[in-house]
Amino acid sequence: MASNLKIDLRQLNSFLTIAKRGSFSRASEALFIAQPALSRQIRLLEEALDAELFVRHGRGVLLTTAGEVLYERAKGLLKDTEQLQADVAAVSGTVTGQVKLGLLPTISNELATMIVKQFRTLYPRVNLAVRSAMSGTLQQMVSQQKLDLVITYDQSKHKNLRHTPLIDERFFLIAPPDTEISKRNTVNLDEVLNLPLILPEEKHGLRARMEKEAMQRHKKIDLAFEVSAWPLLSEMIKQQLGYTILSSATVSEMVERGEIVAVPIVKPELYRSLAIATPGNRPASIAVRKLIEVIFYQVAQHVESGRWSGKLLFEKPVDCKHPCFSCTAD
Repeated sequence: MASNLKIDLRQLNSFLTIAKRGSFSRASEALFIAQPALSRQIRLLEEALDAELFVRHGRGVLLTTAGEVLYERAKGLLKDTEQLQADVAAVSGTVTGQVKLGLLPTISNELATMIVKQFRTLYPRVNLAVRSAMSGTLQQMVSQQKLDLVITYDQSKHKNLRHTPLIDERFFLIAPPDTEISKRNTVNLDEVLNLPLILPEEKHGLRARMEKEAMQRHKKIDLAFEVSAWPLLSEMIKQQLGYTILSSATVSEMVERGEIVAVPIVKPELYRSLAIATPGNRPASIAVRKLIEVIFYQVAQHVESGRWSGKLLFEKPVDCKHPCFSCTAD
């Protein structure tokens, strides 16, 4: 009977590969398994589950409803198995596995590079992949477990994610050099709202925040241009086409080169919360927790050096060279 048959991980891996490739022949090539042997694995899997998993058509196969259910569950099961293997290996002192990290486009290249560099130095056997996307996209990808962790704007109300507070970053007016306002030590928010601003599209968090600040003061933003791509936006500021509002970390390298100027906004000071988001329905792997340690350390270093102006929302790591997980939040 079907209940006496066993399901093994090899069958599930073959099933996932066929589903992703869309045909038995392409999966056979990818897995280096003869097609008859692959077909037999799937037949045994279907017998064990008492369900048909694929429907054949002229160009390959499609998942049945039962196949779609198995596809989602099998992905999680194989990922859990990989994490189990990595965690057991870590007990012996070797951290292994794969980690997929998502970063905001406004995270400075220097900070991102230092995170990757230190993590690779400390844990060379972990394969680290980095993806850049907007906050909403990052949160969606980590909730779908396409990413293991992301640095994003804090949205603790997201039910599928676990948020670990990172930093309240301070906003600055980003101005071209050799302008009157760029020579000042501070600039009032009311003055900022009267300037020609270059801001991202309406659904962007920064734009929404500035629209809200303007509305509370019975003002309307002077929108010079609507630009979401930071490379283009920064070039437009250098060409004196307007001003924008960002954190000091985003522009630190350009400020050091004298290409633009970051003026602190006051009356009031403006802050935005960032957090590390991980899937809420599974514990973080040891490799992910080690990466969080490195992120905490590098963020603390950037705040201490003045390259990122803000308030840390975690206890600063004590040991700079070898951060320990006891420094991080649960």
